[in-house]
Amino acid sequence: MKRFNLLYLTLTVIAFMTVSCSEEYLDNSPKSTVSSDQLSELAETNPEASLTLSTGLETGNYNYLVQFDTGDNGGLHDDFGHMAVNLGTDLMSNDVVMTQSHWFSNYYNYTARVQTSSRTDMVWQFYYKVIRNVNDALPLTPATSTSPEVLQIRGRLLAMRGFAYFYLLQIYAYDDIGVPIYTEDTQNLGRASVADVKALIEQDLTEAYDLVAGYQRSSKMEVDQNVAAGILARYYLWDEQYGQAATYAQIARGGYAPMDNNGLVDGFSRIDNSEWMWGADINTSTSTIYASFFSHMSNLNEGYAGLLQVYKTIDSRLFNQIPDSDARKEWFLDSGNSFGLPQYANIKFFDESGTSFVGDYVFMRAAEMYLIEAEARAQSGDESGARQVLFDLISTRDSEYDLSANSGQALLDEIKLHRRIELWGEGFAWYDMKRWDVALNRTYPGTNHATFGQLDYAANSDKFKFQIPQAELNANTEIEFQNPF
Repeated sequence: MKRFNLLYLTLTVIAFMTVSCSEEYLDNSPKSTVSSDQLSELAETNPEASLTLSTGLETGNYNYLVQFDTGDNGGLHDDFGHMAVNLGTDLMSNDVVMTQSHWFSNYYNYTARVQTSSRTDMVWQFYYKVIRNVNDALPLTPATSTSPEVLQIRGRLLAMRGFAYFYLLQIYAYDDIGVPIYTEDTQNLGRASVADVKALIEQDLTEAYDLVAGYQRSSKMEVDQNVAAGILARYYLWDEQYGQAATYAQIARGGYAPMDNNGLVDGFSRIDNSEWMWGADINTSTSTIYASFFSHMSNLNEGYAGLLQVYKTIDSRLFNQIPDSDARKEWFLDSGNSFGLPQYANIKFFDESGTSFVGDYVFMRAAEMYLIEAEARAQSGDESGARQVLFDLISTRDSEYDLSANSGQALLDEIKLHRRIELWGEGFAWYDMKRWDVALNRTYPGTNHATFGQLDYAANSDKFKFQIPQAELNANTEIEFQNPF
């Protein structure tokens, strides 16, 4: 009988995980006779079974981060999980240029954010599906468990939920109006306040950090304490809790050092890069082929960028600020290059497998943590500490870089510039523009932005907030406020 019940429970939980978010959105009505209390009881009475089930669900959630067609919107080739959102939002910044209209043009021309767009629908569904996956698994990992392994899984799950809510808040929050909150045992169909969502994020991430202490992961796709600290550092920097941001960034980069010059030119496609902290190991079974990051971002691969010439290039103003002595300038091409690519084309990203598109995805690396720590220290008044941390990173990129003599706004501007250069194309530029109150300006004299993306929006414009998707508004009548058009 126990064997039958466990099998039934396993199939039921798997069924939970395969329900499409596009079909039911945030409908949390009961779908099974298996309750959260029953799952918690299983965790208490049979930790081994709980561990098996929760591990499987956690692995499924990690895999979901890189799946194709997460929004179930007809197989859009700009929908392949978290990296698609990273690329899309980067294309809404000043720093990443799209040379012709194709997949992802909706982000570049700011129509992806409109409530009728399938792209805001995809983004909303994607992060809420991550949250739902976590909520379905958490009852198997109660905080009262006496199993260290179960508690570590709980920590990893909470880190992912905090991660998802953090992205939703950055993308959809409007003034003090946040997003709906769903946990394993509560739901708020209406838009919760930003303060309430922030409280949940911080609670999830701090609990996660404590619970995963000592966890030795089997691959970099899993969350460990360094990664949990890294997500906390991102959150605290965004929330202007600079002391906490600096502390957790320093913890997060512990055991990781800046990559050498060989790493800088490996195409950013190898998860075994010593600086990578968190990512996805893409292989032939998980590759999403043409609907993948390298298909769209690598101008050297025979995907949409390299084959169809939908090139992704750097903004000319940013390129011109990179010193010639800086190795990172080699990520971008000047005119008359041997590749036959246009000026400013990026070769930072390429997949050595060619058309197989099995290049690995980077979600977090140590350089980001150095930059978070430097910015946070500068913002909190520790300018000497900020200069040293910045030097420790940039001196590995530029042999002629000296310890900065800047202070005040000049020091912050220097740190911001290096952040824009270092993390170009990795999914931070648009969020940083919002965080730094930077306007969108693409119509400057000599602009290299494509005509269909030559837009200017003031800092803090309503255009920097995505609208709630129409399908969610139709399904959820408790959302009373829509972000302005």
